[in-house]
Amino acid sequence: MPTRTIKAEPDGEAGIVTTKNAVRMNGNKDNYVLADERGVTVNGPVSFVAGSSQMRFGGMWTMNSELQMSLPSTIATPTPVMMINPPIAQFTSLMKDAVVMMGIIGALGAI
Repeated sequence: MPTRTIKAEPDGEAGIVTTKNAVRMNGNKDNYVLADERGVTVNGPVSFVAGSSQMRFGGMWTMNSELQMSLPSTIATPTPVMMINPPIAQFTSLMKDAVVMMGIIGALGAI
């Protein structure tokens, strides 16, 4: 597969470059996101809009809240950095949607 380049403007730096094994999204020469065989690389300043308790790691772990992490961790009262937080809320909303879809499919089958 040949290298393909999509640019926002012909003389600009912003764009997307795809090769056989990699994709690179450029903001400019210093800010980019690269996905290749070594993983995903983000170069440049990063901003997250979500709070740390909304970020998932490995699907089951979230960060402890900023308020709890501001308390000192001691041997007597350790403060964990990560909390086990299974995505049950997401699963229940998915099941609600599945029940609605099954109802629609059943109604269409009865016609």
